[in-house]
Amino acid sequence: MTANQIFENHESVERAREFVFAGDNVRLSGQIDYPSSASPHDGFPLVFILHHAGCENRDWYQPYAQIALQSGYAVFRWDKRGTGHSGASGRGSTTQDAVNAYEIALEQPFINHHRTVILAQGAGTALLGSAYGLFARIQNPYGVILASNMLDEEAILAIDTRVEIVMGEGDWNPWQKYGEAACESHNRTYRHSASFYYIPNADRKLMDMKDNTLHLEAAGVMKYWLQTLCPPSESI
Repeated sequence: MTANQIFENHESVERAREFVFAGDNVRLSGQIDYPSSASPHDGFPLVFILHHAGCENRDWYQPYAQIALQSGYAVFRWDKRGTGHSGASGRGSTTQDAVNAYEIALEQPFINHHRTVILAQGAGTALLGSAYGLFARIQNPYGVILASNMLDEEAILAIDTRVEIVMGEGDWNPWQKYGEAACESHNRTYRHSASFYYIPNADRKLMDMKDNTLHLEAAGVMKYWLQTLCPPSESI
């Protein structure tokens, strides 16, 4: 039975599966969500969410998950150690936790490994820049979204793939350096056509300053970029 046949026999709007997996000396909890559409013959493109530092669990990233699902991507998110349903441990590396989560995400069924996008937010962008080779060793991502980017003109050069940078007006880091200049530096070095978006009235987490929800313009540019990167009808 093909993946298409399996999904066409399910009528739920969004399908989610939760599971536990091993981090670095800690038990972690995560989930994968699939779009409501039938799976392409080569599998869904995947968005892997790399969290900001802090106590937010995977539920905080539901708006990002919706962007991915509405763009035809499956999405993998997880609870960092000490948050949500994951265990807590003073031993082990949070970077290795993230690498383990990425590997588990790519092992899920109905996924196109060659169309994986890492969506890193805040401190997650710094983690990705410092450990990009560890992720690329498993599978070089097809693209990367740097939401609230923390990589400057030099640090961003560690990321050798397609890049979109999205920064809010209220970000603590100046958008001129971590948005515009970082994008220009990436484009001088690579031919991936990096792009940068500045979002007025958005705080450092891209939340609308008026109602503390994900800014609609930020959501819109990320959704457009994902749909352009992997159109729903595209297959390889």
